[in-house]
Amino acid sequence: MADAPEIVLNRALAQLLDSAGMAVYQPTGTIPEKGIRLDGIMPTGVNEFTLLTSLDPVAEGRADMIWRVQVYTRRIGTVNTVRQWASDLRALLDQKEYTPALLGISWSWRFSGLTFERDTQGRTAVAETYYFRGRRP
Repeated sequence: MADAPEIVLNRALAQLLDSAGMAVYQPTGTIPEKGIRLDGIMPTGVNEFTLLTSLDPVAEGRADMIWRVQVYTRRIGTVNTVRQWASDLRALLDQKEYTPALLGISWSWRFSGLTFERDTQGRTAVAETYYFRGRRP
């Protein structure tokens, strides 16, 4: 059985984040610090991580789809720490053609973002939602 398109997209995004040095993608084993999870479960054993959560895709006509992903990251530091991370993410994904180059994706853009203040352990977070215009598989 083939993987769902959302899983394929999240793996490709994880590899992009790893290649850009923004997070660590390790497909198997335990999540390392600054690691990426693709299963929607927030890790409890690390302070810094990135969580990719697929939102339901939106059909645009018979063949086109909008694939949606929420990118949540938590880092130790000030709000400026995660704002810089979000800025780096925008540079990687916002208003880009063919990124990532799968599912017939022709355009990606940032839809929304929310910054979270520091918690009692000194960790801040940001959640960014990105849309990817593509094709039905």
